Amino acid sequence: MSKTKEETKRGAVGGQAVIEGVMMKSKDSVAIAVRRESGEIVKKLKPFKTVRDKHKILNIPVLRGFINFIEMMKMAMSTLNESAEMLGLEEENEKDPEKAKSESKSMIAVASIIGTVLGLALSFGLFFFLPTFIGTQIISVTPFERGGWFISMTEGILRLAIFVAYILLVTLIPDIKRTFQYHGAEHMSVFCYEDEKELTVENVRNYSRFHPRCGTSFMIVMMLIGIIISTFIPDFTNEYYGFSTTAAFWLRLGVKLSIFPFVIGIGFEFIKYAGKHDSVIVKILSAPGLWTQWLTTKKPDDKQLEVAVVSLRTALKIDAAEAENAEIIHNVQ
Repeated sequence: MSKTKEETKRGAVGGQAVIEGVMMKSKDSVAIAVRRESGEIVKKLKPFKTVRDKHKILNIPVLRGFINFIEMMKMAMSTLNESAEMLGLEEENEKDPEKAKSESKSMIAVASIIGTVLGLALSFGLFFFLPTFIGTQIISVTPFERGGWFISMTEGILRLAIFVAYILLVTLIPDIKRTFQYHGAEHMSVFCYEDEKELTVENVRNYSRFHPRCGTSFMIVMMLIGIIISTFIPDFTNEYYGFSTTAAFWLRLGVKLSIFPFVIGIGFEFIKYAGKHDSVIVKILSAPGLWTQWLTTKKPDDKQLEVAVVSLRTALKIDAAEAENAEIIHNVQ
């Protein structure tokens, strides 16, 4: 089975699109680069150390996937906040920049809390509560004998349909398209690095925006794994269990939530494996996630590619002299 150069020579890198920019993470550093309206690229570099390095027991396969998920969720939220601050919102008030900066950070903090709560509620409602509720209702009126596999398939199809519909709806928001372009730029620069080419806009431009280790692929993989694992959850409304439709719904929802960390862990192991191998089987299993990236990534322009390159070069400390600073202004002509 063939392996990529990323596995044999280079450490894994990854990142995410942020507000008008890109975050990149190497083994020991996190860098954020955003482009301001003036054309300047502001970048930040900070150390990163996963809790799995401090406590080796947390590196157990599957468990490490859930730990990584928690860490990445926490990092994603903090990164979005920092990218908003780096856009220079406080500079809008030249008379009292310190006051404006304080107010800006306060607003961002409040918005972050509200956004986190609403985001978690929306995710739970759309991807757990709604599919399970609708699936349970469908099952309760089916005239034929059904088992765990039928319920799982029904919920899985509903969950995938809701996810795709959600992505299609958010793409209607103009600013989201730019974020998806930065998402594509992130993938292309990572591919360039993994192919051991110099990180320049000219080189990055030649690579694909569809990457097997993408968070979108991870979501699809989790849904597919969830379908398989959920087949072992019985139909609580059948004669053997005798629960009412309402009781069966809450019981099934509780079981699905309890096994969610396990599903995340399995999904992480697959994505990790897929990012290092390119066998036919891996390509087939990765295909649904890559197809979905047609929706969540868009072709970036050269300025967006430049931001991604700056972010990755900073995370890797390629420009050692610049990387020593916490915040650097990179002027763009």
